[in-house]
Amino acid sequence: MSNEPRYCCAILMDSRGRYVFERRPQNEADAPGMLTCFGGGREEREDAESCLRRELREELGFVAGELERVFTLRTPRGEAWFYRLAGGETGPEEGTVRALEAGFEVVWVDSASELLKEVGAWHRVVLDGLARGEHQATVA
Repeated sequence: MSNEPRYCCAILMDSRGRYVFERRPQNEADAPGMLTCFGGGREEREDAESCLRRELREELGFVAGELERVFTLRTPRGEAWFYRLAGGETGPEEGTVRALEAGFEVVWVDSASELLKEVGAWHRVVLDGLARGEHQATVA
């Protein structure tokens, strides 16, 4: 599994086309108070999709169907793979899930919302890259 990423994240959208983000607590080391995609670090002997499915269950109580890898982000801390739900599946609808980790919050954000300015820097690179039709980026 040496070619697997260090991090795995899901770009979730509900049936209305709104992003489903987590708002991180102010005391988090990474992206405090910011909106980020759900996901996290891959455990030893865990492949990328298994990692993402575990993270979605742990953080959101959401069981994902088919996943499609759509972006690779290379960071100083390791590579992150971003996925979308495939096969026409949508992410959780507002009011159907809640954040399962203390201090975190689930936030639904329209693509035209001012809240998109609150997306963490690395996740913003991914969303902007996808909007331009790109599938990979490197950040310093």
